[in-house]
Amino acid sequence: MGTALCVHCYDYVGHVLWHSAVPELWRRTTVELARAVSRLSLELTGRHRSVREVGRALRFSYVRVAEWQRRAAVHLHAVIRLDGRGPDSEVTAPPVWATRELLVAAVREAADAVRVGLPSPDGIERAATWGGQVDVRPVDDARRAAAYLAKYATKTASDSVPGLPVRRFGGRTLDRLRRKRVHWHVLMLAGTCLRLADHPACEGLRLAEHVHTLGYRGHHASKSRLYSTTMKALGEVRRAWRAQRNGGDVWTADPDTVVVGDWRLVGIGHASPGDALLAEQLARDAATVRRAMRYHDVTPVRMVDDGEPAR
Repeated sequence: MGTALCVHCYDYVGHVLWHSAVPELWRRTTVELARAVSRLSLELTGRHRSVREVGRALRFSYVRVAEWQRRAAVHLHAVIRLDGRGPDSEVTAPPVWATRELLVAAVREAADAVRVGLPSPDGIERAATWGGQVDVRPVDDARRAAAYLAKYATKTASDSVPGLPVRRFGGRTLDRLRRKRVHWHVLMLAGTCLRLADHPACEGLRLAEHVHTLGYRGHHASKSRLYSTTMKALGEVRRAWRAQRNGGDVWTADPDTVVVGDWRLVGIGHASPGDALLAEQLARDAATVRRAMRYHDVTPVRMVDDGEPAR
């Protein structure tokens, strides 16, 4: 489970390139939704509607999160909603012909229609498409859907792929990951990501900056601008709730309280040049000890009360 059945047969290059194409594949899917509704309009609603007419009448919104499978391949969970578009582009109730069945069919057709061409660093022609496991279901319970997405929105690649650092890393980190016994399949993907980053055909994919996500350049969670509420609105609700609970806003209850809403950078680094030199010397000494332990197999010892060294 989560292991390539044949390491020589597995397409590690295609795996990494797929990750790099997922954000663009999702973007094209959202664009294709209006075209899919236009194509299905005659069949499901009895009247043909152009893409421009669909765009003027409907607004597609979404929230989506990314999850890594056991085999270190990313896939997406998304909730897509369909609203009406008012005269001033405000969100309104959808027209009667824009049914849930129409949206489900449009999502399936859009997912089948999109594809993204991939570079060919090894001479093999590839294209990124959604797989055969596209699963589209109507949302009947809003609370359950929110809980479902929240579970994945708090995950990172390292949560699903044990041992993978949560930040950008380079080739030197691979040796440390091997010593930590990170799965060889993940190490193969990370090494492939670093190798492709230096290939001219993959220039612009920024693979070296996303080795910690195995080439995936998208956000772990994202939503369209008008899908639901905003962080600002949530903050205002929390502030109002606290003000009601405390008998008034803590920032405005006292007229003598001065609220400073301006933040400026005071400084970065050590307080004096002497502190900087001392820190640099300590860092060099620590690096020397680490190199000695690595190359000479030195095990650190500590002294106990009886004077005898104990490991």
